[in-house]
Amino acid sequence: MTPFYEIIEGVRLPAKLGGHPALDFCNTRAGWNDGAGVEYLADYEHLVLWAGFVGLLEPERVASLRVSGGRRKKQAASVLERALRLRTDLYGLLSDRGIATAGPTAALAEELRAATASLELERADTKFAWRLAASNDLDAPVLAAAWSAASLLTSSDLAHVRACPGHGCGWVFLDRRGRRRWCSMAVCGNRDKVRRFSARRREVTSDST
Repeated sequence: MTPFYEIIEGVRLPAKLGGHPALDFCNTRAGWNDGAGVEYLADYEHLVLWAGFVGLLEPERVASLRVSGGRRKKQAASVLERALRLRTDLYGLLSDRGIATAGPTAALAEELRAATASLELERADTKFAWRLAASNDLDAPVLAAAWSAASLLTSSDLAHVRACPGHGCGWVFLDRRGRRRWCSMAVCGNRDKVRRFSARRREVTSDST
């Protein structure tokens, strides 16, 4: 498990190491590659805080949704389930080395359709751009994550997504230069060095006895 996290409103959230919000969304779980997962989205409030932390939701909407989620717990729990299902399917697609032939799952496709149905056109400097319509519905963070996923899946950055091979990690990140192996050299990379060094020492000790 990577220890890189930040405390936001008293909640531990993973550090933004992916290089894209859709990748940071996948990284709200650690341990993809060995099954021993560490979950950062323990409840709906964590999901909302994460969406604000990575810039997918404005602070005012985060505050409003935290209140609404606390009042409508059953619906909030259902939205969280959708988010976790979306995350699992997205990670499976992004980490698939045969991504050229893989396609979105039904759940992922459904969330993408819901997100695109909420788009509106707005002026951005000298051009127009698509953005999600402002909404305080409880599913706002899921739609924001889905739209972020759509932007990544339809960009050239998709070819540069890599998964960290670190034990208990599996975090995904952008590697545009083709030189990055670990989510963090200081954590997963260094841990691997220590493990390999210990293995070599054991081999030397075994050969000398």
